[in-house]
Amino acid sequence: MAEIKGQIDNEVIDTLVSLTRNILGDKAVDEILRVLPEKLKGSPTGRDIVFAFADEVQNIYGQKGGYAIIRQLGREVAKVLMENHPKEEWEELLEKSLNTFGFAYKIERNKNEAYICNCVFYEGVLKPRNLAPIEHCVCWCGWGFIEAFVRKLEEGVKGIQWVERDYENQKCKFIFLR
Repeated sequence: MAEIKGQIDNEVIDTLVSLTRNILGDKAVDEILRVLPEKLKGSPTGRDIVFAFADEVQNIYGQKGGYAIIRQLGREVAKVLMENHPKEEWEELLEKSLNTFGFAYKIERNKNEAYICNCVFYEGVLKPRNLAPIEHCVCWCGWGFIEAFVRKLEEGVKGIQWVERDYENQKCKFIFLR
């Protein structure tokens, strides 16, 4: 399996929580954080914490609401990265940031599609719960992340759409909507 160098650490989690506050407001996020200890037993990993946070968003706002909120969170993460780096670095940021954050090995991209490679959530939390890719809102963060970058990097792209998962090569495919 490809090596993921970063870890979903407290800094990553704090950033995600802060950006979610911008989307939902303090009161809603405080309520989500209040119930997390009940969901997390033992010594949870960063992946466990992020999944539980997304799961609670989905419990409160429903499946479609969770999808929309967490997709927007992915867009916000990308927006912050783009605001803090020159445009010349965006290609590399898109490819490598999910590795740095501990979410996936990398993002591959060509003119019409992108792939999230070796996501930590599929094998670790989705598959054991019999969830297919994108059946939980945690997946939609990567979707929004790619979408925000691609809309700035590729002329005429209005959004992206998930197409399939290549289970053998552990890649989720997204096509660009023009």
